[in-house]
Amino acid sequence: MSKHLLQLSVIVALAMLILEAGCGSFFDQHHGCGTCAPMTTLFVSESNSISGFTVAASGVPSLVGSVAGPNSSEGILVDKSASFLFVSDFQNGAVDAFTINPTSGALSTVAGSPFSAGPAPGAGGLAVDPSTKFLYVTQMNSLAVAGFTIAPGTGVLAAIPGSPFPAGDTPIQAIEDPSGKFLYVSNLNDGLGAISAYTIDSTSGALTPITGSPFPTQSNSPGPNRMAIGGGGKFLYVGMSGTVNANHTVSAFTIDPNTGALAQITGSPFPTGNDPQGIATDPTGKFLYTANSQDSTVSAFTIDGSSGTLTPVSGSPYATLAGPGALAIDPGGQFLYVGENSTTGIEAFTINATSGAITSMAGSPFAPGSTVNGLAVGRP
Repeated sequence: MSKHLLQLSVIVALAMLILEAGCGSFFDQHHGCGTCAPMTTLFVSESNSISGFTVAASGVPSLVGSVAGPNSSEGILVDKSASFLFVSDFQNGAVDAFTINPTSGALSTVAGSPFSAGPAPGAGGLAVDPSTKFLYVTQMNSLAVAGFTIAPGTGVLAAIPGSPFPAGDTPIQAIEDPSGKFLYVSNLNDGLGAISAYTIDSTSGALTPITGSPFPTQSNSPGPNRMAIGGGGKFLYVGMSGTVNANHTVSAFTIDPNTGALAQITGSPFPTGNDPQGIATDPTGKFLYTANSQDSTVSAFTIDGSSGTLTPVSGSPYATLAGPGALAIDPGGQFLYVGENSTTGIEAFTINATSGAITSMAGSPFAPGSTVNGLAVGRP
């Protein structure tokens, strides 16, 4: 073989390897081999099942299949690498763990799952650190939060020494800041609507209360529910839900980057729709959305990058179908998914990258046509 033919053969072989790597097991075939976009997966917890979807470039979800799941679970999340799915089982005091197939999005049960998590894991009460080392689960009926290590590659959970760690009255959700240094827990029935705050030991995962914790919300009444972090990790937002106490607001805090301490933002709490059950921020931290269960709307806000102040987006609130609860935003920040507490399934919206306004997607709502308890979305 001539020198030129040998060089050509090597170039062709390398090109084939690149194409296989770019459009093979780690990439979504629904996007087509021309774009080689990473696969986005959407997971939905329903009564006794978990459904998985792949998300097309247009944002349309396509059902991959379903597996057996907990009878009641709003706590569902995908780790940052989109390798694992964790689902809380309120009824049985456990966490179900799955590996996610990088090609199809299909789920496989992790060895040893379900893992005991103590009494009544909270609605939405799961948090995973950015490096997928630790998982935290709120225990609603025992005023505590349980911690687990996550075995690399397998997803097997093991209790962190010292777990569970004390929390407030009815801890319902947990969330970590993007640095993985701090954990926050919302205590639904605390008299001042307080948020428990902890530092995370980077080696063991053990939790230590931050000085000043728990931090009362500016609403100073029960009702802190789900939380979201915006502004690139600078701000914590808490949906103040409840039909007895007319909260219907979002409480807002700055996060001290060194200590993790919370300080209330001027103007907080900010009015939202009736009973904001779900709350989510886009990946850029510029926009915040709440799912308002009692008036069937989604409120949209812009986040001031300096102060954290919320300003309603023009056109907000947006009408939805009956009983919006769970929210999820794709990692690209293009699409908002809303889980309905009725039998309408998943509503989908496109997000205007400039204004934060949302527009209903053609074909929405999408299967499954049943009550949605929780949503989680991920991309490798």
